[in-house]
Amino acid sequence: MTNSFYSKRNIEIFNTPVELGLRALIILKEAAPNSLDLNRIIIYDYILTHSQDVDESMQSLHPAIPNRFGELAVKRKTMQEGLKLMCTRELLDIEYTESGITYKANKLSEYFIRYFDSSYAKNLVEYSHWLNKKFNDYTDSELNSYINKNISKWGSEFTKESLIRGAFIE
Repeated sequence: MTNSFYSKRNIEIFNTPVELGLRALIILKEAAPNSLDLNRIIIYDYILTHSQDVDESMQSLHPAIPNRFGELAVKRKTMQEGLKLMCTRELLDIEYTESGITYKANKLSEYFIRYFDSSYAKNLVEYSHWLNKKFNDYTDSELNSYINKNISKWGSEFTKESLIRGAFIE
């Protein structure tokens, strides 16, 4: 029996360049007039989707999964593709500076984001505002130190999960 919902087109809907590019667009719009480099955008994207890791009073936009901190490493290429996509559509600007390449929201970014009216999109904007306010004054070094200091905690709440589950299985 074959699955009638199976598609031979192999369409991915999660963690695609489009999804990450749109989140980066929102992050950069809230960071305006500042520009951000790829590394900071990846860190901000992680914090945006897993905000409860940083502030326990907030609800994360994405579910807590084991070892989610690995997202910081594996999303680099996809985020680059997402940023490139947004730039080719003239929704973001690229700045070449002495310290490297940075990305910046432009006027089209704001107009484009206004078209999104789902509760998820509204939460992305709200959380991006919080995120930029909280980490805007961190230098790259301070932000990296913060991540390195906390990374082992993020997703580690699942390390003893099998022991807990085993205790309830008769």
